[in-house]
Amino acid sequence: MSKTRVLVVDDSAVIRRAISDLLAVDAEIEVVGHAANGALALQKIADLKPDVITLDVEMPVMDGLQTLREMKRSGFTVPVIMCSTLTERGAMATLDALSLGAACYVTKPSSSGTAAESIDSLRRELLPKVKALGGHHNRYNREGIRKPSLSPQQSSATATGAPTLREPREASPPVAPQHITQPHIASQPRAKQEIAPSSKDKSIPLPSPRAQVPEADTPVRLAAKSKKSSKIEAVIIGVSTGGPNALAVLLPALPANLSVPVFVVQHMPPVFTKLVADRLDNQCTLTVREAVENETARAGTILIAPGDFHMTLEKNGAGTLVKLNQNAAVNFCRPAVDVMFQSAVAAYGGGLLAVVLTGMGSDGALGCEQVSAAGGQVIVQDAATSVVWGMPGAVAERGLAEAILPLEHIAKEIVRRVSALN
Repeated sequence: MSKTRVLVVDDSAVIRRAISDLLAVDAEIEVVGHAANGALALQKIADLKPDVITLDVEMPVMDGLQTLREMKRSGFTVPVIMCSTLTERGAMATLDALSLGAACYVTKPSSSGTAAESIDSLRRELLPKVKALGGHHNRYNREGIRKPSLSPQQSSATATGAPTLREPREASPPVAPQHITQPHIASQPRAKQEIAPSSKDKSIPLPSPRAQVPEADTPVRLAAKSKKSSKIEAVIIGVSTGGPNALAVLLPALPANLSVPVFVVQHMPPVFTKLVADRLDNQCTLTVREAVENETARAGTILIAPGDFHMTLEKNGAGTLVKLNQNAAVNFCRPAVDVMFQSAVAAYGGGLLAVVLTGMGSDGALGCEQVSAAGGQVIVQDAATSVVWGMPGAVAERGLAEAILPLEHIAKEIVRRVSALN
């Protein structure tokens, strides 16, 4: 088995060494080079051909955001993991980096706790992402799948429900970012992307979906095991790796008159979830905000679980209350998708539409089993448009998904299913 080749980019020699040392403990990973700034990194990408890059945000000569722009202009499609700090400034820069094409991020060791605890936390966060992204990149190269070269106009045409990416603090739209493309499972044919009306244009940049045009005619739809006639009362969404970009495509495409509340669990730390909610609120016709304790769910509102808190739903008379807690992590996550999904079943019974988007692991699969058993409906994002097809794949492999759809089709499918009996 070939190793995942990693290029470590950070202006701090201490951080470069720390990241290299923790990656070196895994026999499936090889650190092939280091760079102290983005300019040096660009030279080494061409020479070393890494499978994954870890990239610092703040560096001299060329910082992380500039590096991502130059990678895009140069046609480099190597998946990038941003290394960020748990501060508002670090979170904002990381979200900008994700909008520029970074696949995901990890948080750097903090000053709280011991050095050993910080390194161990980084190891648990970084190793799975490097292996997941590197594995897909290796398969992509081995199978020789050719990415189409799209013009900015063609990339814009695939954005279905979201405006073309505008880089932070720049006026002109660049070519949409190219991300890694995952191989399709045999039972899942490619689906042609459709063009939908774009959402209202506001000042905060929004990432475009990947510039990959699938090749078949229709999304995959799987027949439901039984006819489900429950009226949809709520939409529940679970997402992880690649989530901010996926949500930025999906949520702005939902109409202002959506008749049910939407609840989202995105695996992210504190500060990040609030900034994601604020950015999405500026792009969506629906209201988007970070959830707060004891608020009542309302139609036309999208509530995102705050970082480091599980979000649960509790029936209260004719309404539904949001509850937050810091109980033990589930699936190594807090917030966890399973926690929210399972509580949603207790609150809404079969009146649920569960949506599982891109992400590593299997968080959400057990929750979807309960949604399906209660008579609710489940749809998932397909492999081609997922950064990592872990969470949606786990649901699909259990036979729980009634539809496996490209990201750009999911908003339309949500509206169709919500409207069917409402």
